[in-house]
Amino acid sequence: MIYVLLTLATLVTSLISGVLSMAGGMILMGVFSFFLPVPAAMVLHGVAQSFSNGSRIWLHRQHIRVGVLVPYAIATAVVLAVFMLVSFVPDKGLIFLLIGTFPFAALALPRSLHLDVEKKPVAFVCGLVVTTAQMLAGASGPALDIFYVNSRLTRHEVLATKAVTQTMGHIIKLVYYAFYIKLAAELPLHVFPAVIVAAIAGNWLGKLIVERLHDDQFRKIGRYAIMAIGVTYVGKGVLELAASF
Repeated sequence: MIYVLLTLATLVTSLISGVLSMAGGMILMGVFSFFLPVPAAMVLHGVAQSFSNGSRIWLHRQHIRVGVLVPYAIATAVVLAVFMLVSFVPDKGLIFLLIGTFPFAALALPRSLHLDVEKKPVAFVCGLVVTTAQMLAGASGPALDIFYVNSRLTRHEVLATKAVTQTMGHIIKLVYYAFYIKLAAELPLHVFPAVIVAAIAGNWLGKLIVERLHDDQFRKIGRYAIMAIGVTYVGKGVLELAASF
């Protein structure tokens, strides 16, 4: 029954991400972390989000902004190398707290920074920040959005380009945390095709909806959704950390 719930959560959150290009991964990581040990949650989330974002890449492939990808990929490789050296696995309280605070951290940044992911140095910094967030918290949507808010990309270009960069991070996270789990014991193999199909189906449904939105609606809805999720997860993280003392 737990794995049925996880599959349904994957479908719903992929639909959300397919429409807003945000929030879905945060919600899904919270659900997985609630039911599974941290490494298992990271691996299953990595699989679900790799296929979710991967299918979004295909659906919006003609809108990908390639100039962002090279510096971002270099930064992603740097982060993976650091994590391989330190071998760190966060606990659940830290995961929920980090996911919950990302939206508020994004709001706290001064507008004068003018972070624009279309600039190569900014894209490199974006790769460092976002991939680190993915490795520590599993999801990094609000951290990624900081670098897109001042860009001139359309909603289709945002969906496509973010999907590529997010897929990079989720694959790296999946590979890293796979070393910390006993696959058959912690994650039965039948759950993987179930979440993969759910992730792809959710994005297909999301594409039908996103065509009906304007760019302003796209950004406004996503902002409110992320703030609501942030408040919930901060509370959960505080409770988890308090219980561990």
